[in-house]
Parts: sequence; C-alpha cells; structure tokens
Amino acid sequence: MTGDIGAFLYTFDRGILLVVNDTLRNPLFDLLMPVLSNKWLGLTMAAVVIPLLSIRYGRRAWPVIALAVLTVALSDLGAGLIKHAVQRVRPCHVIAEVNLLAGCTRSFAMPSNHASNMFALAGAIGVLLPGWRWALLILAAGVGYSRMYLGVHYPADVLVGALWGGGLGCGIALTARWLLPTTWMPRRTARSKPSGRDPTSGL
Repeated sequence: MTGDIGAFLYTFDRGILLVVNDTLRNPLFDLLMPVLSNKWLGLTMAAVVIPLLSIRYGRRAWPVIALAVLTVALSDLGAGLIKHAVQRVRPCHVIAEVNLLAGCTRSFAMPSNHASNMFALAGAIGVLLPGWRWALLILAAGVGYSRMYLGVHYPADVLVGALWGGGLGCGIALTARWLLPTTWMPRRTARSKPSGRDPTSGL
C-alpha cells in the first residue's frame, strides 16, 4: 500500500515537471528562467536592495538586513542537511525526456536550496517590511518555477524548499520583532503597545 502511494506521488510529481519543463516551454522563458536560477542573482539583489533599505530606513535597516542574511544562511544550511538525509536524485539524471537549458549538478534534489533561500528571504523581510512582501514572494515563486522549468528539480523539491525556507524566515522575523527593541526596527514593523489612553476619552 505504501509503495503504491509512493509510486502515485512520484508519477504525479514527474508529470507536473514534464508539463512545466516541456509542454509550457516558450522562447521568453528560455531566456528568463536561467537568469532567475543564476547563482549571481542573490548578490545582484543584495547590491540593489541593501542601499535602497539604507536610504529608506537609515540605521533601522541594518537589523533587518542582518536578520535576512542570518535567515538565508540557516535556510541554506538546513536545506543542505535535508538533501543529504533524503538523497533524492535530480530529475535531469533519471528522466530522459527532460530538456536541459543549464547544467545538471551532482548534488541531491530534495529540497531545492534556491527555493528555500528565496522563500526564507521573502518570509523574513515580508514580516519585517510588509511593503516588500508581494514583490519578494513573486520573485521567490519565479525562482522556484525556474528550477522545474530547467529540469533540475521536481515540484516536490521546490515545495519542500519553499515550506522550509518560508517557515524559517517568518519564524525568525516574528521572534525578532517581538524580542528586539522597537527603536531598532523600521517604524512600520514595530509591534504596537497599549498607550493606556481611554479610547472613549475624546468622545
């Protein structure tokens, strides 16, 4: 029974992968998806986002930046440990029909570090700076989709990476927002405290 369920889930996983990797292929995504999966994307983002945050929030941006870096580092470490525990082989090594637009590394597949790290970043900054939430979530989803489009990860690899990274990012950010002094954080993210004023006093 367990074997039948596992076979069904793998067939489903494989089927979605081939739809994304083959059926939905198009010239625009052939150009865009390798960019979203490029290892330099994170450094490029940092070079753009860090100055923007510093200009917008001043010194209050630095705790957010530090927490984001810590979150991504822990996400990457944890995903790597899970990879070696699960030892799932990448689809580009076992499915002949996969179209490869980039290389296929020898590292294991489950979970996707790309998805884990991007969703960790989106979760952490999205909690601390809600105005950035949707842009980062869309970017993270695009990175996850690119891993399937390039044929280097199954959908389940991306999903597990997103859940691990996103959960970690949100958890760290919520904890930091509760523990750190409000003067350390951008004003829009500081937790509200009771003022002690009677809401009916002005009536």
